[in-house]
Amino acid sequence: MKLPMKSLVIAGIVLVAMSIEAVIIFSLMPAAPAAATDKDQQETAEAAGAEGVAPIDDLAEVVIDSFNCTNNLVAPGSVLHLSFKVIGVVPAKQQITFEENANRTHKTRVRQAIERIARSSSLEDLNDPSLSTIKRLIREETNKILGRSYVTEVVITDFRMIEQ
Repeated sequence: MKLPMKSLVIAGIVLVAMSIEAVIIFSLMPAAPAAATDKDQQETAEAAGAEGVAPIDDLAEVVIDSFNCTNNLVAPGSVLHLSFKVIGVVPAKQQITFEENANRTHKTRVRQAIERIARSSSLEDLNDPSLSTIKRLIREETNKILGRSYVTEVVITDFRMIEQ
């Protein structure tokens, strides 16, 4: 079986093109990381702190307020009484500014937003052991009201739910 010359030329061009593509891809791909040592991990943590992802030591917990409210939407014909305390986790550098804005300047609007979230939550959200949806909504609404992304995490403590 003899291949025509034209087919050999086309196969050669395709082979050269594929080789060039492979060289370009390998030169643009980042190198695989080597096994990280303690020093490498420390440098990575310091770099993460510089990029805006605060290490745990650089975070502060600020009490926003304690809440007592009802939710009539969960079960028709019954009332659900909710009691909880909300704490905002913020970068330590922004603790004073956040506390001033959340607990003095915009206190009423922040309280209103948190109570609205609790009153409109579904039974599924309220029965979630980590309350992740409620925490996310509180974080988003608080940051929206304050006009900056202060809150990195919301902690809800003393959560009680009583159905009547």
